[in-house]
Order: sequence, then C-alpha cells, then structure tokens
Amino acid sequence: MATPNSHLFYFKTDKHMKYTLVSKIPTRKEVLRIGRQAERWCRDNMGLNSRKKFDPTITYYQSVPADVCMGEYRYWDNEIIVYYNNTPNVKAFIQTIIHEWQHQLQPMTKYEGMDEQHGYHNNPMEIEAVEAEQMYYKRLWKAIKPKINK
Repeated sequence: MATPNSHLFYFKTDKHMKYTLVSKIPTRKEVLRIGRQAERWCRDNMGLNSRKKFDPTITYYQSVPADVCMGEYRYWDNEIIVYYNNTPNVKAFIQTIIHEWQHQLQPMTKYEGMDEQHGYHNNPMEIEAVEAEQMYYKRLWKAIKPKINK
C-alpha cells in the first residue's frame, strides 16, 4: 500500500535504505550515520578554522514544533547544531551541514555587525554560506552516497 511519501524510499533486501537527495531521513540513527559522513567530508575538503583552539562539534537535535530553523553555529563554543526534523530531505540536511560548517570558517565576531548593517538575507557571511552549499553539496553527495547506500 502506498503512503504519501512512499515514493521517496527504495528498500534493499538487507534492510538498508537506499537514499536519494529527496529522501526524508526517518530515524535519528540514520541522521547520525549520514551526518557523520558529511562531517568528515567537510573537515577533509572545506577545512577547519585555524583561529579556534579546538575542532567544531556537531550536534543533531529535534527542534521544538514551532521552530523552523534547520541549523545554527555557536561560535563561542565552536558548535554546529542541526535540527534534523526541520530538514525536509537529505539534500537540505547536507546543505545545512555545509552552511553551518562554512560559518565555523568565518570570523563570526563580525557577524552581528554585518547582520545589523545588511539584514540577515543580505549579510555577506550568510551569502557566502549559501554559496558554499551550492558549491559543495553535489561533491559531498557524490562522495558519501556509496557509503550510506551500502
């Protein structure tokens, strides 16, 4: 029997899910499995902020129902937070990780001033993070897809 989103998933006989960019990630376990692959790729291909004393941590949370934020970067403790239940599919999940990873590379002490001056959508740091999403997500997906679809 078909369900509203049944066209998004393809099941293998070994019970592993075959993900596409439009697939919804069904469980926290799968969020972590895909997220850890994306984190490694970002670390290896986008680099780390040399101004920080320690590597970023990434935490995956469910947001409260009224919140629509997909992610945030907390520069004071070098933590990336991804609200996985707000990402509608694998592509948005990956783009959120890339977006927030880009923020950890930026001099975030300047962010608030730029936000006040330009507004959120015209903030040069936000524009750069969105450009990073567009530039990297296909390469990241190509690298991790075989690993997550084993």
